[in-house]
Amino acid sequence: MKAGDTVDCPHCGKSAFLKKESVMDGWTKTGEILACASCGEKIADLKEEIVTKSAAQSEAAASLASLLGTEKEEAPKIEVSEEEKQFCRDCSHFIVHPFLTRCSLHKRDVNPMDDCPDFSRKESK
Repeated sequence: MKAGDTVDCPHCGKSAFLKKESVMDGWTKTGEILACASCGEKIADLKEEIVTKSAAQSEAAASLASLLGTEKEEAPKIEVSEEEKQFCRDCSHFIVHPFLTRCSLHKRDVNPMDDCPDFSRKESK
């Protein structure tokens, strides 16, 4: 049986569809059941396989690596000097507003990731 199948409900006697419902214990999901769409009574339990998305992806990546005969490579470490980190979001002239972001020095709209030759770093609180 699966959700959407038609069944004669043993509780209400009507021909109805099965619907999948979550069984909750407070805010924690404890399982899933198939219930009658007409009366809402439990018809059967669903056994769920809990496979996280990251576990499935890592398993797929491992099988692909074994197929290609490659090993997992580490991401290269990139070192950036302080002179290259002159983004508008870190500037003392940057004005944050819910609808737009402005530069108080140049009196114009800016992107937080823009860079400017007139950069002056914010003082940390």
